[in-house]
Amino acid sequence: MLFNSLENSKRHLRITKWMTLGVTCLGLMLLNIDTFIVNVALPSIGEDMHASVSIVSWVVSVYVLMLGALPAGFGRIGDILGQKRFYIGGLFLFTLASTACGLAPNMGWFIVSRAFQGIGAAAITPGTLALLIPAFPKKQRGLAIGLNGGIGGLGLVLGPFLGGIITSALGWRWIFFVNIPIGLSAILLTIIFVVENQHLEKTRKIDWLGMLYLSIGLFPILYAFTRSENDGFDPVASVAVLIGLGIIGLFVFEERRTKDPLISLSLLKNTAFTMPCISLFLFSAALFGSQPYWSLFFQNFWGFSALEGGVALLPTTVLIALLTPFLGIMIQKHERNLRYIVMLGVFLVGISFLFTVLLSKQSNYLNTFLPSMLIRGIGIPILMTSISLSIMNAVPEKKAGLAAGMYNMSRNIGTSIGVSLLGQVYTYKIYTKLSVLYNDLPRRRAFEIESSACQFIKSNGHMLKKITETAIMSGFANLSLICALAFIPALISAFLIKERRD
Repeated sequence: MLFNSLENSKRHLRITKWMTLGVTCLGLMLLNIDTFIVNVALPSIGEDMHASVSIVSWVVSVYVLMLGALPAGFGRIGDILGQKRFYIGGLFLFTLASTACGLAPNMGWFIVSRAFQGIGAAAITPGTLALLIPAFPKKQRGLAIGLNGGIGGLGLVLGPFLGGIITSALGWRWIFFVNIPIGLSAILLTIIFVVENQHLEKTRKIDWLGMLYLSIGLFPILYAFTRSENDGFDPVASVAVLIGLGIIGLFVFEERRTKDPLISLSLLKNTAFTMPCISLFLFSAALFGSQPYWSLFFQNFWGFSALEGGVALLPTTVLIALLTPFLGIMIQKHERNLRYIVMLGVFLVGISFLFTVLLSKQSNYLNTFLPSMLIRGIGIPILMTSISLSIMNAVPEKKAGLAAGMYNMSRNIGTSIGVSLLGQVYTYKIYTKLSVLYNDLPRRRAFEIESSACQFIKSNGHMLKKITETAIMSGFANLSLICALAFIPALISAFLIKERRD
């Protein structure tokens, strides 16, 4: 009888740990897919809501703002109050906000609902890794974290593909409605199968002032970069950055002063933690920051439909799905060489941009974009699985939520800043190439052509079409070059990652 009881207990633990992995991957897929799933639907949303491009873009921006500023603070709160309850609360808010987004009667309602969806996503984020730590024994933890990280990368790449399919078949509102059954299922499975971490922080005191300073400090900085996508880095953006940096300074002062800091500053001196965060930031800025421009190139420049644009990105998605389980097992066996595995992933994704650096009129999907996507389909799961394990290994288990929050914050802030900076790199090249139009055309007509080219749209007429085609390809190649160069410091920071502590 005792033997049967022990066997049942072991069976229950096996089911629990794999269900925990499934539930956390489901949550991570939800929030990552929603980062980019809206991009391909923006034209439909703008047309349906009778809103300008600058207004509609806030549907994406406000979500990324919340997802960039809040995870570290939420992760720390979860370490203290319990990651399971915080994860369930995040799923509930995310699902409720998704419903509100789908039912939105106007842009004001839509943008506010999208902000709450971002807050829910930020609350989900830390638990996607922190809940795995107590669920798996140490010898299998690398496999679980690796699978989680790889599937997270899959979600970010899968977003445009799913967005294209759903928007074409059902309409843009279903992009949000499909979250409802998935979110409710995730809540139910979390309640039934996920076990709360018993190694919670001893202190019950939450550094609310530190969290306030950190969140409020990051918001104006992220806002400045988001604003600069449309208006350039104008005085308003510059002032916002200065205000944000000043508030971050107050955060540092508060963390030095308080007994129970939100983020111990000693953690930032730990290169085993900071170096992979820096690599992840640069990787995300280049790869995920450039992803919207790939979609624009396919749809606006080459004339792909939303569905075709999504299918064009499918090779990367398929490779990530196929390789992630295998890589999780491999990385589990070679944890002592994590920095070299991270470096391999950085190198592969970096060289994938070289194909589009050489973009020309002879380039097509098969000889330029497909090879690039096949290489990054191998590099992304290698990098995401190994870097997530590096970060989680660098902190004690009781601070897993904070580490998971910082991991996701590095990725999300990198993505947000990357989208902005790469957009400015591209538009600067467009303005430079098309400045000659102001000599031969009426100013208003030249400005319209320039604005269309900034959205990857060619002009009509033989000569104008030729000039704008050249400018767009040159701008996209220049953008790709900057992305490739970003992987050099990412490779250096990966090399500086310390080996895992025993």
